[in-house]
Amino acid sequence: MVLGVNSILISQSYSAGEEGTKEVARFDVNASMVDNLAGLKGKSVTVTLSTGQAITGTVSDVKGNLLPLSRISQRDFYDALIAVDHIAAIETKVR
Repeated sequence: MVLGVNSILISQSYSAGEEGTKEVARFDVNASMVDNLAGLKGKSVTVTLSTGQAITGTVSDVKGNLLPLSRISQRDFYDALIAVDHIAAIETKVR
């Protein structure tokens, strides 16, 4: 799911006796890009920059206009710091 607009609502449901959790994530088009990214903290995302470059990693945190991504895919031991205003789209696995 790719959206150039903002926000994520994540809810978790737990069942008694069930070890795993079921998560439902949706982008909130009424929220900012920062709010959507903050809702994905700890999740793997692919961000597509306005230049067309796609970067996949785990959202560490979102502070101000900066998105730190850790564990960049296919680049061992690399992290990235991305200016949110350079992000054109966010992709994440939701099902």
